[in-house]
Amino acid sequence: MSDERLHIFVNRRKLDLDRADMAVAELVTVAGFEGQGWDVLRLEGEGDPTGGTPLAYTEVLHLKQGDRFRIIPGNRTFGS
Repeated sequence: MSDERLHIFVNRRKLDLDRADMAVAELVTVAGFEGQGWDVLRLEGEGDPTGGTPLAYTEVLHLKQGDRFRIIPGNRTFGS
């Protein structure tokens, strides 16, 4: 990759990366989350009406400028 940094967004927070390929588990760590108790979702732009596409921790991402992700607790229980 050139000297230009790659900018992606995780939970609406901008991250500057120096490489475009990494496993989902690495993305979780780079974004400041610990462990594997998280669900990672790839968003199709800001305000994705689908809520995002779930990703496996072992999946390798080929990141592009402006990619967006959501990381949420995997043990969540809504409305209980």
